[in-house]
Amino acid sequence: MNRVIIVGNGFDLTHGLETKYEHFINWYWGRWLKLLYSSTSQFEKDELFEITCSSGCLSGYFYTGSTEQNVFKHIETILDKEKKKGVIEYKLSDLLFRISKSIESKGWVDVENDYYELLVENVNEKDKIRKLNRDLTVVQHLLTEYLGAVQSQNINISIVKNDLRKKMLAPFSKNEIAESASMHWTKFIYNRGDINSTGAMFHFFSDYGISNYSKEEIEKLLKKEQPAILSNRQFSDEAGRNFLLPNRVMLLNFNYTNTADLYLPQNDRFVVNHIHGELTNPDSIVFGYGDETDDEHQVILKKNDNEYLRHFKTYRYLETPNYRQLLSFIESEPFQVCIIGHSCGLSDRTMIKTIFEHKNCVSIKPYYYINESGRDNYLDIVQNISRNFTDMSKMRDRVVNKTYCSSL
Repeated sequence: MNRVIIVGNGFDLTHGLETKYEHFINWYWGRWLKLLYSSTSQFEKDELFEITCSSGCLSGYFYTGSTEQNVFKHIETILDKEKKKGVIEYKLSDLLFRISKSIESKGWVDVENDYYELLVENVNEKDKIRKLNRDLTVVQHLLTEYLGAVQSQNINISIVKNDLRKKMLAPFSKNEIAESASMHWTKFIYNRGDINSTGAMFHFFSDYGISNYSKEEIEKLLKKEQPAILSNRQFSDEAGRNFLLPNRVMLLNFNYTNTADLYLPQNDRFVVNHIHGELTNPDSIVFGYGDETDDEHQVILKKNDNEYLRHFKTYRYLETPNYRQLLSFIESEPFQVCIIGHSCGLSDRTMIKTIFEHKNCVSIKPYYYINESGRDNYLDIVQNISRNFTDMSKMRDRVVNKTYCSSL
């Protein structure tokens, strides 16, 4: 029995990394604010925003001191004030405006969802679609630049959390397995309780870094713990639970950073799949929208124009072997899914639905977040998980009860 660990941005945030889209947008506008504060020109522009001043240089109208956490709101206040006076004119892309205002109105932003909403709103205006796609490409390049700096400055072995690693590499428990998968569980524990497997278990333990047992000691431990393994009773020795570790582990990294690479042992039993690409290879980055089940998607397909599909993830997945590697892994044997820091929202629905509804999926275990007020988001994650199922009874069977889940 294997394990797929789905890692989302909450995983990076748990490590204190500023990898939210809000952090990125504030970085973008913060760079603009520094430029405007020091500009000796009456005109400045980039591919998303341009500004013209009719009276003197731009630096005379901007200041860096602000109590606003939202940098765009700070800049927008100045822009609107001076525009009313007829001093400043500016233009910014629809996409940049949408995502900047999302932070202001909602306190958060999902760039890929905002992109899709604009795509649907302008579905009959080809020129706007071309512009929207160009703008998303620019945003992608800027995001890669920003996260690249975060990665180089902050991601190293010192940020690894051992308690989180233990959760990722924890043994299986019968309480986590779907009732419909009881036959798979029975086969798994009988294989692990086989006294004749001592030699294989020695190499298995070694791959996990459990190197303080000889083959003879493993055989002795296995004989001692065999009744507990086969009957799901409490182990007499905590080390006995190691016999229920996953056979193989794939860490499916939806982030662009390499934080996930710090967590798994370096051998063939473990693999990190950077399904959305890596910052060290910008051409590999998959950025866009990933829900093919939306009704509007059919309208877009009927346009019979590839420009409308340019930033749909499903096509970008075909450019690397990562998606095929995932399919091979989940086809190989029954697997549990663990969710760490991923909302299971619509922007990745196509892939997540493939995993959750797969015939070999025997368990879906979400790790939840507890906010400062003490509220956890277990139900939020489960509700998002449910949107990836067409059979709700299957969802209820596979999702692990909150009693047997834990917080990050």
